[in-house]
Amino acid sequence: MANIFTRNVITSLEEKHGKLKRLGDGYSLYLIPSIDTIVYFRYSKISKVSKNVLRTFYGLRNEDIKLMQSKKSFICLVTDDETKNLFIPYQQFETYFLETSPSNDGQYKTQTLFKPTGSEIYFAGIGKFNAENYFSLEDILNITKTKISIPELSHTQIQSIIGSIGIKKGYNIWYPESDKQKIDSAIVDYTKVIEKLPTFSKEVDHIISEIDVIWLDKSKPISFYEVEHSTPIYSGLLRFNDVLLTISGSDNFNIVANNERESKFGKEINRPTFKQNKLIDKVTFLDYTNVYNWYHNLTGKYYGI
Repeated sequence: MANIFTRNVITSLEEKHGKLKRLGDGYSLYLIPSIDTIVYFRYSKISKVSKNVLRTFYGLRNEDIKLMQSKKSFICLVTDDETKNLFIPYQQFETYFLETSPSNDGQYKTQTLFKPTGSEIYFAGIGKFNAENYFSLEDILNITKTKISIPELSHTQIQSIIGSIGIKKGYNIWYPESDKQKIDSAIVDYTKVIEKLPTFSKEVDHIISEIDVIWLDKSKPISFYEVEHSTPIYSGLLRFNDVLLTISGSDNFNIVANNERESKFGKEINRPTFKQNKLIDKVTFLDYTNVYNWYHNLTGKYYGI
């Protein structure tokens, strides 16, 4: 039988959409008949990794994943803190599951990390993804409503939004010299944009300075972002690889691109060279919708509308 935390989410869904129908042979997979949507519940207690980092672990059963294929469905990762429940549209990751085999016990091992720089979800053998866009149960409650249209955004606008998010979280920001004058000052506080990066080494300083956006805690780099608007995703990963090998403790890298390039990211990050040095465990993919909604969730504003 579903635990109390999962039961609370089920109750919210039933109040909005009517009785749920259990699927499969367990108490994890349900159909919402009124909107023909499948919801897959997994539960984990939250554990503490460090002072500012929390983590959860899940196993997604292959037989349950198969029942969601080609259907409108959500993976609901439930915790003992309802503010950290995640509601993930399965279709966004379906291709990855189809191309990846589960572990020997028939499960896709999954974990989430809740960090000051943002929340992340990691599917073993697939990759790491930003999770800031998946906290709202409203996405399921209001699934029949029309979603807001994301405006077409330029490379510089995406850089501006990412910098604005970083500033909102309390970080300083670095932009390459060639980009600084193009950044949207309407949403970016230029007093938080640093003029010079710390010196690391001759081999990597020029590489780091060309990364599209860097968040810094005072002068310490915390998060690196490459906006691959039209450039090859592989080139951004190579820059991150150089940083990983040079700057001790670097573990938060992000490729930002439109959602059509997500499968390309999956193929590139799974190259043997990136698996061998564990870069695959440290790079998150964000599509433009993730970034746009992350900005909205933090500010209550829709950029460009």
